[in-house]
Amino acid sequence: MKLAGVRVVDLSQFMPGPMLASNLADHGADVVKIEPLTGDAARGSLESDSEFFVALNRGKRSIALDLKHADGRAIALRLIDNADIVIESSRPGVAARLGIDYDTVSHTNPRLVYCSLTAFGQTGPLSHVPAHDPVIQAFAGTLPRDERGAPVTSGASLAALAGSLTALSAVLMALLHARETGHGDFIDISLYDAALTAQPHLSGHALNPANGDNIDAPHGGNAIALLAAYRTADSQWLCLGGRELDFATNLLTPLGRPDLIPVAVGPAGKAQAGLRAFLSEVFLTRTLTEWLEWLEGRRVSFAPVLSLREALSHPQARARQMVKMDAAGRRHIASAIRFQRDPAEPALSIPAIGEHTVEILGTLGYTAEHIAALDNAGAVRMQHPRTGA
Repeated sequence: MKLAGVRVVDLSQFMPGPMLASNLADHGADVVKIEPLTGDAARGSLESDSEFFVALNRGKRSIALDLKHADGRAIALRLIDNADIVIESSRPGVAARLGIDYDTVSHTNPRLVYCSLTAFGQTGPLSHVPAHDPVIQAFAGTLPRDERGAPVTSGASLAALAGSLTALSAVLMALLHARETGHGDFIDISLYDAALTAQPHLSGHALNPANGDNIDAPHGGNAIALLAAYRTADSQWLCLGGRELDFATNLLTPLGRPDLIPVAVGPAGKAQAGLRAFLSEVFLTRTLTEWLEWLEGRRVSFAPVLSLREALSHPQARARQMVKMDAAGRRHIASAIRFQRDPAEPALSIPAIGEHTVEILGTLGYTAEHIAALDNAGAVRMQHPRTGA
């Protein structure tokens, strides 16, 4: 696999950092997840890992350390000294207080690629503000709005996803440079920054408004009539996904309203209110299945609005082999990165808290007696009790 031999230390929790590390693990990297003695907060409980944790931490090895304990911190530093990549997600200043920040560890490992993922980055007036995705998106102007213009705070974790994938690109760029020059780098990934870049179709207009235009108009629920979802007669939803002239013509002409074609391809917002009203009324006249049959072959961009479970069982997902099953019968979403040569071969095992503590410490030269002493001192934690000591 592409990243075989790459050593990663994952100090992060929740979503962006673990997702980055999981992508690296799927393609062959050896990822050691350093967890607090109580485990990653995303685990949910000591007895049963949450589906959220499972989705983001497959194929990693877990060592549980108290980084505030001198011996726990010393173990972390030894792991970092031998790593190619470090991923951390603490608030700015925390890693420095623990003595595991880039400025400290790069002295002994100058080729290290050190990636920090935080809500707002290492600088700026918001850098110390704690925030999950809705708050980050609220600051970044990416929260979707309903038909009334009210912000909607549920849905995909856009900022976390954009930040994690931005970090993946940055880490691989820096790793390539480190292999060529022997010099790594510190990567400051702000989920807020990543979210700001996620709307290129709107950002230019927002930065350069013309003649007092309402730059927020495209955010409204159905501001663009042919890029909106409509309820059908059986209370299902049909989504239109293209406002180009040919799509508008192929839809509105057979519906008997070619006069609305110029409206469909014209300015969004209030100017399309009549078109939205017409489409809302007409789509209520048939069931979703009937509309899907009517639209088939008409060269219109459309789709049924599926639940996540329906999407994962769709023939397209099956054809792309997007669902994998582990030995225990648990299903996982496959890697979206496809290589013709050396494809991903994700290890679908989920580490228990500290499951690999003894194994990892053994590779660092610690004896069984020393490991037992570290355990007694509270510097490390052995394997999670649900799977044995």
